[in-house]
Amino acid sequence: MEENLVKQVCKEYDLTLNELAEKIDIPRGTIGRWVSVDTMPKTAELALKFMLKNKELEDKLETMRLFKKILNEL
Repeated sequence: MEENLVKQVCKEYDLTLNELAEKIDIPRGTIGRWVSVDTMPKTAELALKFMLKNKELEDKLETMRLFKKILNEL
């Protein structure tokens, strides 16, 4: 079973549900419903998926920066 999208975003960004709600300007109760019911509006789903993709790209960019730094030190 795939992990709930809201929980995935919280995990990747190291956020609580309250912090996520504040970050995306959504009431905490709404976020809670998305977790408990495991359904949300399509636009919210897309936004959370974009957040996950953004995090993935940020992590890859950081890896490339570290790699470049190591190469420059050689």
